[in-house]
Amino acid sequence: MSLVAAPSWGALADAIGDVRGPILAAGVLSAISAGLLALAVGPLSLALAMALLAAATAGIIPLVDSRAVRMAGQRERFGRARAWGSAAFIVIAFAAGAALGPFGPSGMFLLYGPLLVVTGLAAWVLLRLPSEDAATGRRRRGPGFGRVAAMALAGISPTTILGVLRRPRLGGFFVASTLVWLSHSALLGFVSIRITELGGSATVVAATWSVSALVEVPLMYAFPAIARRFGPERLIVIGAFAFGLRALVSALALEPAPIVAASIAGGVGFALLYLGTVSWVSGAVPRDVQATAQGIFTGTAVSLGSIGGSILGGAIGGAFGLPVLFGLAALGFATGGVLVWVALVRRPGDGRASP
Repeated sequence: MSLVAAPSWGALADAIGDVRGPILAAGVLSAISAGLLALAVGPLSLALAMALLAAATAGIIPLVDSRAVRMAGQRERFGRARAWGSAAFIVIAFAAGAALGPFGPSGMFLLYGPLLVVTGLAAWVLLRLPSEDAATGRRRRGPGFGRVAAMALAGISPTTILGVLRRPRLGGFFVASTLVWLSHSALLGFVSIRITELGGSATVVAATWSVSALVEVPLMYAFPAIARRFGPERLIVIGAFAFGLRALVSALALEPAPIVAASIAGGVGFALLYLGTVSWVSGAVPRDVQATAQGIFTGTAVSLGSIGGSILGGAIGGAFGLPVLFGLAALGFATGGVLVWVALVRRPGDGRASP
């Protein structure tokens, strides 16, 4: 559902010319879907609620990213805004744990649903551009339902997606991104199981996830200076190989401690890869397809990787063991890093590396 929905939300926002309305709608629809998920009583209702939730939430992050890059003025400064997302991840992890104690699993939804609505409202209030303030009094009536549906469907048409990916270097970068996120899903989908196999407690599992986020915050905040020095393209390559290092250590580890330590490299990898991708894409496409392009790279590519990583990871891990799976993930990260280098950095006959 995310695979289909992400570019659709992006095309809708690009056609309207404002991401705030779609983000607000996505937040409210996500909260409703989360409520349905909380009330699900069987496999069918659970699957339906998950599908609706995935379709609704798919557009929020790409749309916020596309607007945040534009508001930042310089694309590299986006990292300073995104750092707060990693900080919030740490805070909400503890808050969710506290809510699960007295309320059980339903306590998670007591936080999740309202926060989704607050996200939509915050986007509406905070993500307005100065040009939109000046145009408020003379804005034309918004498109009707039929027009909105047509614009949303345009986002998943092959013409729209291929039109973006046919731009110089975007197609090769999309393939590399999908491979990296596939490897990422294969690793993170099963690393907690590996820790428990090696005798790690729930606290060790939590530490593995938290350490990555702790590393991301300062690195994201320092991203503008790092990107000016090395360029976002090279940082994407470094991020892919940092992910590969984490996967390799996890494959070779015989106790939980090295896996926890390797999550430091995971934080480095996510910060550089994610911020580098958003920054580079924002500079490689024109403004009228910004949201669509971000939806393709931080929505469609990630979703393709999640699907492939989960299916292949389960099959390979079940048949050959998780160390083999993690070793193959390390190879996938390295291959993805090389493909990014070829697509974005190495340009035969042209010494330039930036779009």
